[in-house]
Order: sequence, then C-alpha cells, then structure tokens
Amino acid sequence: MVRSQFSRRSFTKAAASVGAAATVGLAGCLGDDGGDGIELLTPEGNLNIMHFLAGTDEGFWADEGVDFNPEVAAYGRFVNALPDDGNDVGLLEYNNLSQYTQAGEELVQFGPCITQINSIFVPVDSDIEDVTDLQDITFGHPGWSTGTGTYTQAMIWEQHGFDIREENDDVESDPSTLYSLMVDQDEVDAMLQFTGQTVRGLANDDEVRPVYNAWEEWEAETGFPPLITPWCAQRSWLEENPDVALSLLAGWSSAQEHIEQNAESVVNEYGQLAGVSEGEEGAVIELAEAGDLHLPVDDYTDELIDSQWRLVEAMEDLGSIEAIPPREDHIVSIDELRAMAEE
Repeated sequence: MVRSQFSRRSFTKAAASVGAAATVGLAGCLGDDGGDGIELLTPEGNLNIMHFLAGTDEGFWADEGVDFNPEVAAYGRFVNALPDDGNDVGLLEYNNLSQYTQAGEELVQFGPCITQINSIFVPVDSDIEDVTDLQDITFGHPGWSTGTGTYTQAMIWEQHGFDIREENDDVESDPSTLYSLMVDQDEVDAMLQFTGQTVRGLANDDEVRPVYNAWEEWEAETGFPPLITPWCAQRSWLEENPDVALSLLAGWSSAQEHIEQNAESVVNEYGQLAGVSEGEEGAVIELAEAGDLHLPVDDYTDELIDSQWRLVEAMEDLGSIEAIPPREDHIVSIDELRAMAEE
C-alpha cells in the first residue's frame, strides 16, 4: 500500500485529510429498569463506525461495565433518535440541537466525538487558490441543511466575512454525482464533500485538490477543531446517570487510542463499512495514526465549548438556525460531568 505523508496542520497544501459527518442515536442504557443495555445506531458510511465496532469487539465498553451494542443503520432510521421521547443518549449536530431545543426538547451535550473535517475541492488545474476565491463561481454541495453544509457556511462566514451560499450559483446533488460533475463534466468549479468522496479526492490528487478544510481552518482560528456530533443526552437521563455517561466516554477514549495504535488493521477491517473505498485507505490510516479523526475527551473544556459556540452564533447570523440554545442549559464540559458524577 502506498501511503501519503501529511499532517493535520499541512492539510491544504499537502492534500491530506478526511472528513466525517455522522449522526448517531443510542437507545437504552446501563441503569435502565429494563437492563437491556445501550443499542447504538450509526449511519452507513461514517468513520465513527470504525471506533464503535472496533471498540466493541475489543470490549472497551464492557470493561467500563456498559452493555453496548452498536449497529450500522440507514440514515432515516436514526436521524430522529433523540426527539419526541426517543432515545436517552445519542450524538447531535449543533443545528439539530437548536431545532430540537426550540421545539421544547430537553437535551444536553456532554462530550466530543468525531471532528468535522470534510473538505472543499477544486480541479487540480483550477485557478482557485484559496477560500477567498470561492465567490462568483458555480459551487456544488450535498445540501446546505446538512451538518457539513451548515458548519462550512458558518465557518467561512465567521472567518472570511462572506456567505458562500449567497455569493455563488449552486448545484445540489449527491456526493458521487458532484464529483463527476466537477471532474468529468466541468459543470461545477468547486465542491463541498462528505466523507467517502473526501477520501476519494485525497486519494486522487492528480484530479482534485482541497482549498478548504474545516479542521485546519477552525483550529487555526480558535485553537480547536469543529465537532460534528458531540455526545448528547436527555437532561433527565444525564442527571440520573452521569456515571454511565462517563463510562460511555471512557469506552470511546479507549477506542480512539486503539485506532491510533492499530490504524492499519482497524481501517482494513472496518474501513469499507465506514465509507473508505478499496485502494483509498492510506489517507485514513495516516490520519488515524496521528489522532486527527477525533478529539480527546479531556479536551472537552469550557475553552473548546467557547470555540464551538462561535459556530452556533454564526449559524444564527446566517439564518441557518432560528435561535441559539442557552449554552448553560444545553452543554456541560467534561469537568462539569465529572463533578455531577461525584455528587
């Protein structure tokens, strides 16, 4: 296998990162009256599949005393896992947190998961050099209401002062069609991509190159990458089960460490389930070994949350969300969660 050399901080120049956007639902939990454990639904083609399935096979959640059962599911099955008296615990994007809390849902984010590192690509011979050139063009995207679309629009607005959605003619399509529209048909000048096609682009640097990466850009701006789907729970569940929430995060941390230390074997075993095509594993292995697919649980501090709330505020400025959820009511840091468990 040929493995490209790159790091998080040299992404744009070296064309070497990978994105992941996922929404995950969990049903049942350790401590429920039924005692059925926690069932995890994670959508097809997302990189967190490697964490959840490898971590479960290695027994990391069992070691924490949690009966944890992840399952890969179609998007429609899990997207509404939390609202309307749904699951107790899940992963939730900020735009959906706003939507659900506006509707009266009592939800609280409590830990980090996969980072948002999906990318904007242009043809390798394009005159577009950087993000400021992404104006007055034909821009392809998989949907502005998606987590990737909402986050990217907000970050560019916050950092560079223009609305990429309003400044361009746009073409909305599924990710694989977008790739063809740009590379084969010259119908779009730049494209925003989800995980699978981001990996494809990075593996084919003779065809395309990245000009904007969420991780690198937002980390340079705030010191922290954007988190696509923080862990989230019903308020009543979290208040009753902070120790179980910590056990879930502890298992996740062990899965992170396992992937970093065994990247090649994990990617080879679970990569295709996570949207990594055959022959495109090298980019994901490199990122996994560097720890760039995720953020350590101990980094879920007030400072990190500050960096995320800037994104939420930018979303409101753009009209992507109707209102900013009261931060003190809907997010707790890792230190606050640990304090809850000690009470």
